[in-house]
Amino acid sequence: MRIWIDAAPVSQAPRLFGFTSLERILRSVKKAADPSVEVVISGMPDATTDPRYKVAQDNGTVAERLASYLATVEGPVLVLDGGAVIDARLVPLLMEGADPVCFTGAAKDTAVLRLDSDTLPPADATSLHDISIQMLAAGTIRQVKPDELPDFIGTLRRNVPFLLERVKDDTHRAELEKRLFHLNYKGSTDFMTKWVYPPIVWQLTRLCIRWRITPNMVTIFSIFLTILAVPLFAYQYWFAGFVAAYGMTILDSVDGKLARLTLTDSPIGNILDHGLDIVHPPFWYAAWAAGLLAGGSQAPLYTATIWLTIFYIADRLALMVAKARFKRGLHALTTLDGTVRTFIARRNVNLVIFTLGVAIGLGSAAFLFITVWQGLTFVWHAARTFWLYPKARHTQYLT
Repeated sequence: MRIWIDAAPVSQAPRLFGFTSLERILRSVKKAADPSVEVVISGMPDATTDPRYKVAQDNGTVAERLASYLATVEGPVLVLDGGAVIDARLVPLLMEGADPVCFTGAAKDTAVLRLDSDTLPPADATSLHDISIQMLAAGTIRQVKPDELPDFIGTLRRNVPFLLERVKDDTHRAELEKRLFHLNYKGSTDFMTKWVYPPIVWQLTRLCIRWRITPNMVTIFSIFLTILAVPLFAYQYWFAGFVAAYGMTILDSVDGKLARLTLTDSPIGNILDHGLDIVHPPFWYAAWAAGLLAGGSQAPLYTATIWLTIFYIADRLALMVAKARFKRGLHALTTLDGTVRTFIARRNVNLVIFTLGVAIGLGSAAFLFITVWQGLTFVWHAARTFWLYPKARHTQYLT
């Protein structure tokens, strides 16, 4: 498999999140393709100085340049429009196979094609979309429909439509950036992440992109805030502790959005981000109990902390069993499970409950309620996993 990119339209396209369409495509290619795959950039002499990519010093229409390249190679070639915003998932998906196919997307103003070296484009075609239209009419290529491709993203717990379109102007660019931002939100999450944080996360994500702050830098700072919150809570610096805690929960959304929108997500970043999410809640809960007891509370908070930790670990294990069985998270299985995720006992929900409790002088009562709520959450997840477990025998995914 080879990759050929028509870079001639790049200069006409507005930047998306500060990056040209070609830069975004090359990031997608780098993540999806083996380094040995030949990548040729055509129609733009100064496209890149990266030695991994070959810049073709050619002229002519897109059909002429593409036909000239196909005449020099053998086998399938993935053809990309350098002036379009191409969903990163399309690159690896369309690299699988050898028969001539095209994908035009909902906008129908560009196309991604997989051509064989023996299948030449129409000589009078003026764009990749025009090439696909003429080849479809001639019956020399097959159109790939969106529903033929898997669009479920496990990390987002939702189906996300494939994006393929040109950025027409600055107004369209702004609309597309906002659309991409919301498409990168999880399909099932807590009410704070769903309804309260998005405006804040949107502005912070834009600032990070503008200031060239990387996702890992955001994650590292959120780790600092996570650790800082523990002694602040334990020594009853409630306001400062809540500032650190809420700052961390907001940044926990920022780093993921930043990574996906700029195509800079990495294995180490995912490990840091998700590992932090799993590990830190029991430490916060213990610090909450310590702070309340230091303040004179007579409630059995240490006992509650032990049970809260047990329920938390058991709940995580139940969710792991469900994910292993259903091939996706439990909260992505049904509308009911996705709705329940909004209010169940998870870090953000528990943090809000505890904040309100401390604010009105009922911190110990709030902590005991959280312990019970975590236990009920575990029971619910265990029951749902047990109930749905046999149903997975005949279908890979539930709806």
